[in-house]
Amino acid sequence: MIRRTIKASIVALALAGATFANADEKVTATAVYYAPLSMSPAQARQEAITRAQLDAIRTRFGSSLTETNFTFMQESSDGSRDDFYAIGESDVKGEWVETLGDTVWNITPGAHETIYEVTLRGRIREIPTGRADIDSRILFNGTDRDRDRLRNFTFHVGDYMYVYFTSPVDGYLAAYLGDDDEAMTMQCLLPYDGMADGAFPIEAGKEYILFSRDDATPEARPFTRRIKMNARKDVDINQIYIIFSPNKFTKAADVQDRSRTVTDRRTGEQLSLLPRQATFAAFQKWLARNRRHDPQMQVIKTVVSVRH
Repeated sequence: MIRRTIKASIVALALAGATFANADEKVTATAVYYAPLSMSPAQARQEAITRAQLDAIRTRFGSSLTETNFTFMQESSDGSRDDFYAIGESDVKGEWVETLGDTVWNITPGAHETIYEVTLRGRIREIPTGRADIDSRILFNGTDRDRDRLRNFTFHVGDYMYVYFTSPVDGYLAAYLGDDDEAMTMQCLLPYDGMADGAFPIEAGKEYILFSRDDATPEARPFTRRIKMNARKDVDINQIYIIFSPNKFTKAADVQDRSRTVTDRRTGEQLSLLPRQATFAAFQKWLARNRRHDPQMQVIKTVVSVRH
């Protein structure tokens, strides 16, 4: 029998001078994970990190109803990127806002398993009461919110992705896709290229089918483009971020990639085939800063694979 145990300890430090509810707290989370030899090092590391984070949050804030967060890790030439992807079940009342500093590893190979000891620091906070009960669904090759919902988190090259979204309150929305490349580029899917606003405005109670021109509002239709999935390798792992807040925010600074263009037959304009992009480091810094200052901001992360 393969042992899979976890040990976690946290040190919680309230932010100096913070007297408001749901203040961020600094924690140190440690975990020991016994990984079977059949598990890849990247998977084992992400499992250890995810469990450490969740145990630290659960120890501080307790548990509630189950919500699912997906996270994977990616290996690169300069080492693994610990906080890019993740997979795990979360039933905790808090959330991991950001990772601080370096993640420290002690890895011990064994005859039947490998022991992964991890220590990482970060900011956590209790999920505030009264958050909007939003509904966000990734759709697969169609725009029916129930029939076309992505169920196995797998696309194939050439498939189209749409997103269904609705909120009971007015707010602002952004969407990013973490590209499975060496630099882990963050592609800004929403707001659409060419839109002047830094976030996509959402009306309370309205149902949106994003990336569908037929379902777009008259104002958004000229900017709406379908998302066609592609892969560099046999299987690419991408992470989709859906970011919503009732408070206005502005997307991360990004640039246009002109390496692949197409000519608009109507205007003759050269249009980029790729969305505007931000670096992974810049995006994470932007996201952490916004989450620190806005407890009402919700981030839904979903990992999808794209296969040839």
